[in-house]
Parts: sequence; C-alpha cells; structure tokens
Amino acid sequence: MKIINACDKIKTTFVNGFDIDLWRKYASEISKELPSKCESDAKSYDFNKDVLPVLEDALNEDKIDFVSKNFQTVIDTLNTNLTKLFDTEPNINIILYLGLCNGAGWATTLDGKDTVLLGVEKIIELDWGDETNMRALILHEIGHLWHKMHGNLYFPDFTKRRKAVQQLYQEGVAMVCEHILCGDSEFYHQDKDGWLSWCYENENDIKKEYLRRLEEKTSVQDFFGDWCSYNGHSDVGYFLGCRFIEHLMKSHSLKEIAKMKYMFLNKAFTEYAKMPNIIFEYLNKNDFSDISSVIFDILADNMEKIAPTGNSREDDFNCWYDGVSDGLKREERQIILIKDSERIIGFFQYYTNDDTFMMEEIQLKPEYQGRSVFRSLYGFLLENINDSIKFVEAYANKGNLKSIGILEHLGLIRIGMNKNGNSFHFRGDYSDLVNWYKSE
Repeated sequence: MKIINACDKIKTTFVNGFDIDLWRKYASEISKELPSKCESDAKSYDFNKDVLPVLEDALNEDKIDFVSKNFQTVIDTLNTNLTKLFDTEPNINIILYLGLCNGAGWATTLDGKDTVLLGVEKIIELDWGDETNMRALILHEIGHLWHKMHGNLYFPDFTKRRKAVQQLYQEGVAMVCEHILCGDSEFYHQDKDGWLSWCYENENDIKKEYLRRLEEKTSVQDFFGDWCSYNGHSDVGYFLGCRFIEHLMKSHSLKEIAKMKYMFLNKAFTEYAKMPNIIFEYLNKNDFSDISSVIFDILADNMEKIAPTGNSREDDFNCWYDGVSDGLKREERQIILIKDSERIIGFFQYYTNDDTFMMEEIQLKPEYQGRSVFRSLYGFLLENINDSIKFVEAYANKGNLKSIGILEHLGLIRIGMNKNGNSFHFRGDYSDLVNWYKSE
C-alpha cells in the first residue's frame, strides 16, 4: 500500500492563489495521468462558478494542516481496520491532494493501480476533515476497491436504468464495507442536522421514489452528491443503497453480493422497494383504549370471513374489549403492534407463563398476509422473549386453515381442543421455533 500526502506541496505551490497551470504541474508530479484525469472528470462543471471558489477557500494553511494531520492519524492505524475485510494488505494507492472538485473521495485507477484519491478542497468544503469523518471517507473508498477486487463493480450495456441500479449497488456495498471496517453499522459521515433520523423516518418513501424513477427512466442524481438533494437532504442514495445491501445480506454473504449481476439486482431491488416498511413495537397498555377500535377492526374483518359470530359488531367489540383489557392487567400478557411506517396493519397478542410462550392472537390486514411479516415478527420476538421459555402453545380456529398450516409448519402439533370446541390446541418445543426461524 502506497500513501501520498501532497498537502505540504499545496502550501508552497499556490502562494498567490490558485492557478490552473501551476495545478497541472503540481498534479503531474503526483502522477502523469492525474491532470488529464481530473480535468476530464470536471469538464461538465462551470469552473469559475462551481470549482474556483471551493479551491480558493481551501487554500488556507490552517484548514490544510487540519486535514493533513487527521489523514496521517487515520493512515497510522489503517491496517488494524483493513484486517476485518482483507486477508492481506491491499496493493493500492491512497493519495491526499488538491483536485478540481472531483470528489472528497474517488475510488479509481491511476497508473494501472487501484487508487483512492482524496480531494482536500472537497473535504474542507464538506467539513469532513476531522479524524472520524476522514476515517469513514477513506474506508468507504476502500470499500469500493474491495468490491472491484471481489466481484462486479460495473455493469455492461450502460442504459439509464442500469446506471441507476449500479450506483445504488456500488454505494450500498461501499457503505456496508465502511461499517464493517469502522465497526459501527449506524455511522454515516453524512449524518448532520438529523440526516439519519430523517432517512429512517422516510425510508419507505425514499425506496418507492427511487423505484418510480427507475421505472420511468428519469434521473436519480438527486440521491447522490453533496450538490444535489432529495426533499432537502443530500446523499440519500447512500442510505438507501446500504439498506438494500443489508436486506440482501439476510440471505447472501457480502462476497456473494459483490458478484451479483444486473438482472438479479434489478429484480431484487424492485421487490425490496415494494416491501412494506414493517415496524414492531410493544403496546403501551395505557394506550389500549385509544387504539382498541383500530386493532379490533383488523380482527373482526378477518374473522368475518372465517368464523362469523352472528352478533352485532358493537356487541363483539364490547365483549372483546372487556376480555383483553382485563387480560392486559397481567404483566405477562403483551400486545405487539405491527405497523407499516406509522399505520397499524396488525397485532400479536401473547403471554408467558413460567416456561411456556402462549401465542393468543395474530392478525394482519389481508394485503400484508404472505409477505414475510410473520417471519420478521418472530425475529423481533426472539430478541424479547426470556431465556426460560421451553414450550410454545397456540390455538387456531378450526375454520382458519391458514393459521393451522402456519402452526404445523412451525413444528407444533395438535394436542386437543379449546373448551368451546371451535379451536385446535397446538403445542411444541420453543427450540423448534428458534431453529425454524434461523433455518428459513
């Protein structure tokens, strides 16, 4: 690994301000290819309007020294981070230099060698010069090079849709690599002024909008680049790409993902973007009366098709409300609300008794049934059920063939009926439920 810090040369070269001819000489001393590479990349910019002001602002000794110092600090400990992804030290260049606003970080090839170019002027402009952001930036660009070394960084036949899928894929893999290397899956160097919280709150809308643009073959540039924004927030595509790759990692290794082809990724993202943004949260029992009618309506709508009671809806609600509100007085009985963003689309009611986990009720709106919500619910449950549980029990109405099938798929067996004789009683080992979840 070769490291070049060209900051001192900046201070001695541009004593009287920026000059393009001096810059070409400065850049060519780093690499003969560098001047033409940067100028070609920046040719679409309005130099005097977009580039020169950034360069002039960056020609400040204190700012340059700050960036240079933190760059060196990160480099001194870099190999400790790289062992989390690389078996041996990668054969790459890392160059800190004054560019032409080509990017704070640029994973590319220079003189036939994989290279990370770090533009001092953009790092200063974006205020990414502190040690934490510098480390994240370097690790992110190294993530791109890891991707190149282990798989398909670029797709052939470059259509607009392929380009948009590729960019999301590339930045997503690089973000996941960055998280692995820095040891923090929640760190985004873009996170300022509530950026990450906003992304999580609007995740469903973000992925749907990206898919809409793919299908309509319109630009996704708003999602990438500090000079662009989607709904007032820059670089949202980095968040979306990372979330997409994290979704793929539920069933694939990162190395497998790095080799994926466009056709698979295009289909996978389309499916992912159409998935609901499911959230599970425990009901605050003090709020039961406020949301009781919402969850009862879901229950009643489903049961009308399976086992109608013949009573009025109001009578059924009053009977149900009295029973559930009384049951919730027991600490062991809980209700988990199932939401798509902020909208309640189902609920799960259960209680624990010594070594037994009793699944009392699970109800989902019809349009969410069969969409992996059930499995995701169990992932949430397994993180919250205590370790003393050994057995699982449940009841399923005799007419509810779907529920019966699910319970049997989980490995539960029929052991009898309820007192009214209208529901089967199921029982199984909790360990079988855990194994089912882990094996799916």
